[in-house]
Amino acid sequence: MKKKKELSKVQVIIWDIMKYLKEYLEKEKIDYYMLGGTLLGAVRHKGFIPWDDDIDIGIPRKQYEKFIYEISLHLPEHLKLYTYESEPTHHYYFSRIVDTRHSLKRTGSIVERNEEVWIDIFPLDGMPNNFIVRKIHMMKLLFTRAMYHISCFDKVNLKRPGRPLSERIVIKFVMITGFGRKTDTHKWLYKLDKLLKKYPIEDSNWIVNFMGQYKFKEMFPKEYYGKGKFYKFEDGKLFGPENADAILTQMYGDYMTPPKDQDKNAHAAILNEESSEK
Repeated sequence: MKKKKELSKVQVIIWDIMKYLKEYLEKEKIDYYMLGGTLLGAVRHKGFIPWDDDIDIGIPRKQYEKFIYEISLHLPEHLKLYTYESEPTHHYYFSRIVDTRHSLKRTGSIVERNEEVWIDIFPLDGMPNNFIVRKIHMMKLLFTRAMYHISCFDKVNLKRPGRPLSERIVIKFVMITGFGRKTDTHKWLYKLDKLLKKYPIEDSNWIVNFMGQYKFKEMFPKEYYGKGKFYKFEDGKLFGPENADAILTQMYGDYMTPPKDQDKNAHAAILNEESSEK
């Protein structure tokens, strides 16, 4: 008999957030999709990847804007929406629903910091259908994203495994020269926002989660998402793209084979035990 998987303390907290969020999204008929490691966990583990410490979901842009405008009116006291426009300490482009009673110590960046336990919510955007225009748009996005990360360099997770050589070279260059580290983070976030909204998903043959960890590895033909479907996730179900195999193969290759131990804790995050006792 297969032993039942036990969730970590962090996963229990995250799953409670997600259950509340799922109920709201489905009641309001807001489309959402599991992304990246969350989708991988659903397919490979029927729930969380055992060593993972968050959930990532994506919402098509128009519905995403509606969601971040309205969700705060429906959250219980211990849950809060963070966006870069509403929360001064939130330096990410994407939004988060956090449980303010529990925090994680982030140890992978230059400056250690505490962040409330979270679920990441990404906008899903379109890309140009024309190949040449799409490539130009991709280069603009990559440059703007790089400058944004440099502007908040002290908070970048330098211990994230699997970084490509180009990123490691840029990180080394910035550490040596200090290039771009005094520029305004919000300026670059607003530039990213303008670029990402340029091509509506309704008019595009592509769907991208550009601000995810894998950038354009998370750009897929719209038919990969299709009408979507539910996948088993722990003691419930979450919605995801229709063709999970094509998406996960593009992102991870042989996705059914777990990574080596040194590649498992991508967030370099540790639960603050004192917060879990509140």
